[in-house]
Order: sequence, then structure tokens, then C-alpha cells
Amino acid sequence: MTRRRLQPLAFPALDGYPPLRATVTHRVGFSEVDPMGIVWFGRYTTFFEAASAELREACGLSHAAFREAGIEPPVVSCAIEYLQPSRLDERLTVTAILHASEAARMNMAYEVRGPDGALRVAGRTVQVFMEAAGRTVCLTAPRIWAACLARWRRGEFAWLQT
Repeated sequence: MTRRRLQPLAFPALDGYPPLRATVTHRVGFSEVDPMGIVWFGRYTTFFEAASAELREACGLSHAAFREAGIEPPVVSCAIEYLQPSRLDERLTVTAILHASEAARMNMAYEVRGPDGALRVAGRTVQVFMEAAGRTVCLTAPRIWAACLARWRRGEFAWLQT
């Protein structure tokens, strides 16, 4: 397969908020590949979610924390760039990268690397915050996000910046 050129999927950096990262390892299973033995394109979002969940939990933004805060963070945008195929039984490294935003949204980028360290897939998602009770979009950052940004700014997540 010819190597494709990665399109820009990064988010702009916000001064004082270096991106935060979490990485998980995933072994490609039989149910995740198509008849050619290549990971079916739709599976990558589940790989992204596994890394994202690790990162969000480390930042106090788990699904349970959002539920307790009365906030829902639906994905409103998702972009994926497929650079190289992944195959059955390969061990992939999936990294989620959270980019700060002062808006009422979470910007997350993703990298999927093969056993050789080569970038296979890159992606990004945007999630907005909604009040769970009325299902209305938050126009300002909800408390849970503002608290995360304050901790981030104080350097409490330095261990996630590598």
C-alpha cells in the first residue's frame, strides 16, 4: 500500500496548557478485521474511545464524573486519516491527546501506531458539553471542565504531558 500523506488534524495550542496524553495497547481481534484481514475502518473509533477514557479518567472527566455533574459530552465532529492498514493479531499503541479549549468543548486527537512504531491512523474528535436535564448546549464551560482547566493550568497533570 502506498504511504499516504497525513492531513493536518491537530488543534491549535492554548498558551499555558500543554497537551495531555494517555496511551493504551490493543491487540487486533478476529471480529475487528474484514475479509482481507485488515482492521475494518469503523473499529478505530472504539480504539480511540479506550485511550480517551483512560485520559479523561486521569483528569477527573470520566463518564461517571460527567453524569454526576449533570453534563453530557456528545461527539459532534470526528475525522480520521487512514495511513497504513493494521492486521489481525497486531499489537497497536493508541494514544489520546487532549488539547485545552476555553470554549465549552473538548478537543481530542488520536494516534494509532503499529508494532514498528509507524503511524497507522490519526484522528480527532470534538465534544461539546450539554446540560443533561434539558439537553441544552452549554454556552460557557461547565464547572467540571473549568475545574479541569484550573488543575491543568496549575501543572497538576504534568505526568500526562510526556
